[in-house]
Order: sequence, then C-alpha cells, then structure tokens
Amino acid sequence: MSDYTPTNSSIGYASYQQQYNPGYPTNDLVSIILFFTSIVLLFLAFVFYFWFTEWHKIPVQKRHEEQLERQKEVDQLAENIKQQAITVSRIPFMSLIIVLYKGAIHGSHALVCDPVNISTTSPPISISNEHRRVFIHRFYHIFSIAFIVVALVALMILVGVENTAVNSSTYTLLQSSLFVFVLCINLFLITQQRFYYTDRKELFGDSDAHMNAIYNTHFDDWDTKMWSNWIQIAILVIEFFQLLTFPLRDLIAVNAMDGHASENDSDVTRLASLVINTGGFMPDMRTPTWYTYSLWTIFAATVVSFLLAIIAHCINLWRPYKFPTCWVRWFIPVATLVYIPVLTTFVSSAACQSLNVPTHEYAETLRCHAPQISQPFYLWMSLFGYVLAYFLMTVFLTSHERIPKHNEIAFKSISVAFIKNMGLLLAIVFLLVESTTNKNRMRAILSITIILTMICYNIKTSPCYVDKINFFRTVSFSCILWASVLVAILSDTNAAQSLGSLAVFCIIVAFGT
Repeated sequence: MSDYTPTNSSIGYASYQQQYNPGYPTNDLVSIILFFTSIVLLFLAFVFYFWFTEWHKIPVQKRHEEQLERQKEVDQLAENIKQQAITVSRIPFMSLIIVLYKGAIHGSHALVCDPVNISTTSPPISISNEHRRVFIHRFYHIFSIAFIVVALVALMILVGVENTAVNSSTYTLLQSSLFVFVLCINLFLITQQRFYYTDRKELFGDSDAHMNAIYNTHFDDWDTKMWSNWIQIAILVIEFFQLLTFPLRDLIAVNAMDGHASENDSDVTRLASLVINTGGFMPDMRTPTWYTYSLWTIFAATVVSFLLAIIAHCINLWRPYKFPTCWVRWFIPVATLVYIPVLTTFVSSAACQSLNVPTHEYAETLRCHAPQISQPFYLWMSLFGYVLAYFLMTVFLTSHERIPKHNEIAFKSISVAFIKNMGLLLAIVFLLVESTTNKNRMRAILSITIILTMICYNIKTSPCYVDKINFFRTVSFSCILWASVLVAILSDTNAAQSLGSLAVFCIIVAFGT
C-alpha cells in the first residue's frame, strides 16, 4: 500500500474514508473482537431493559392486561406499516394524467367542488372520489414521479459507468450519479410520507379522538421514575453525537490535511475521532477488515429482518395471530438507535467504492481497498442494502403511533418521519458531496439549510409530547448548526490549519455553549 502524503490542495477530501497511516498500529483480530463485542453488549443491554420494565416491575395480576395493551399497540403498528407500504409503492400514474387533463380543460375549481370559487364558466363536473383525491394531492404525486424517474436515470448512468473503463471524466459522472440516486430515493420517501400523513389526517378528520390525542397531547415535564424515559434521553444524546459527527469530521479533516500538522495535533485528532465515533455509536477502525465485517453484518441483518417481516405477514394473512408479533415492539428503540449508523454504513461504503477506482490519486489508501474487495460488487451491495434498509427502517419507525402515558417521553410519528429523513439527508450531504479543494462552501450551505429546517420544524411543531425535550432538541440542533458554520468559516479561510486541532475544539466548546 502506498503511503499517503496529503497536501494543501487536498483539503476537504474525505480523510475518514482512508486507512490509518502506515505508522499507526492496527490489529485485525482486535477489530473483529471489538465489533462483535459491541453487538453482543447492545443486545444484552436491551434484553435486560425489556426484562426489567415489562416483566420484573409489573405485578403478576397486571401482566395479562399489559399484554393485551401491547398487542393492540402492535396491531396498530402492523396496520400502519401496511398502509404506508401501500402508499409508498402505489403511485396513481394514469389517474394523475386523467385529472390533470380534466383540470386543464375544465379548471381546477370544477374538480375540487369548491362552492366559493366555482365560476359560471367552470361548473362542477362528474368525477369519482378517487380522482378528486388524486387531483387534490397532485403535487405530491408529481414530485414523487419526478424523483423516482431521476433516480432511475441516475441508476442507469451508474450501470453504464461501471461497465466501462473509469477515467477522469467518467469518475466525476460516477460520483455525481451516485449522489443523485441516493438523494432522490430519500426525497421520494419524504414526499410519499408527507402525502400519507396528509391524506390520513383528512380521512379521519379533526373530530377523531385518537388523532386528537396523538397530535394535541403535551406535557410540561417528564417522569424521572420511568425507565423508558431514561432510555429515550440516552438515545437523544447518542443521536446528537451521530449528527454532530459529520461537521466535526470536516473540521478534523481540515486540520489533519495540513502537511505541517504536529504530532500533538495528530494525537488530539485521533482522540477526538474516537470520542465522536464512540459517542455516536458509530465506531470505525478504518481498516479493510473492519469495513468488510461491518458491511456484511449490517447487510445480513437487514436482509434477515426484511425476510422475517415478509414471513410473519404472510403467515398472519393465512392464519391471523398464528405468528406471534408482540416482540416486534422491542425493536423500536433498537431501530431508533441504529438508524443513522446502519444507513450511513451503506452510504459511506458506496461513497468509498466510488473513490476506489484506478484513476483516483488515493485509491490504494482507502479503507475499502483490498485485493479481496471487488469494487463493483461492494458498490451494488451497498446501494441495494441502503434502499432496503432505508425503506424498511423508516416505515417501521414512523408507523409506531400510540397515545403516550402521562409525562412519558415519546414523539409524534409524523415528526419522527421528518427528523429522521432530514438527519439522513444531512449525512448524505457530508458523505457524498465531496470537495477536493479548500473551498467547502457548497457542502456547508447545504448542511446549514438542512439543520435550519430541522430547528424551525422542531420549534413550530413541538414533535415531542414533553416541552422540555423539545427545548433540548432545539439546543442540540443549534450546536450542530454552529459546528456546520465553523466548517464553512474555518475551512474557507484556512484558519483551522494555523490554529490546530486543540484550538478548534476549544472554539467549538466556548462559543457553542
């Protein structure tokens, strides 16, 4: 493997995609042991949590009643998953063409039957309720079709580029088409989910007691005696580190890419990377062995989860309640915790493989480069795993909709859909919008726009039922926004290289608090 000697012209390059420096000691056996140990510890922690909260603390005489309530909750979860899956997979293409044509001929007021705006020249016309609903939500359908078409075009370009010899011109096309494909898949599901919630709210109306309880309930404080609340607090802290990881990686990269970085700065950078990755539950040893094991493990878990969901659904369609599903709710906090790590593993792998081409200057130093790693195979596996995991985990998490207990930390499903998608969009920007110069303005502008959207949404909609938690999330998003602004300022003025790693992190702590 050739030695990596960074230069000032490579500032902004994804240094976290590279293997450790040749002088840094690594041990593949230790990497494997640490990886599987972390999985086992996570599994044991959640087993203990559910045993303690759902069995040990519940009196014997109340366990049957609790089981019935949980089964109702799971049944509602399964029904919401079914409806979301139908909404996502079914786009009324022909109906949309028909209603758009009729709207162009007769006017939109004639299709929506608005008695205030109907004119004598555009009397109401006979139209089915289904077509009327399609016309009312036509913009959702138009954007969804546009996103899926662009994603298919980007996919065909990827196939074409991969089947030809990659050179300096096709290399840029490879990265651009990869970014467009991943971005459009994300925007497609965001649009379809917004349509799902809008249509669902109109279907039930404002007088539905269950919907009012879900959207209008709020508490001033949270119950410190509830174990589930402490688990939610821990998950919120970990999610904060997960989102903060991406702008801090850029700040670390700006200083690490300086050819005159001192040994002390390198130690601080390495320590900061370790703290960030551990705090965000995204450990990365940056070796081909760790890359291979982590990718294959997450891919296998995704495929097994999908097959298990299909099997359970088919069995219960054949014989209702033959396949027990009460255990499904145990995976909700697990999926919440690993949502960003799982999806960024696939996106980061695809980004790394897009760099792993012979014409690239640093191809041999990448963490995904090894004789046993096939670039085309791992690229397609990463994209397939991303699409499967993204739809599976997002639909699963956003379908969990229940009325919270008093002073319980819980979130509205519509807000979970938005915040999770925007967090993933932030990760996509930092992983796929690459810069090979000392100008990171585009990535900084995109990330600042995304985080500002998250802050405004959090302030306006109060996604958590507990007001104090909404304030905490606003503050945490503001800290991430500050880090993104620092990326734009320090990388654009080369100030980080003159300050050093320790000074940069002192600035973050001093002004961020």
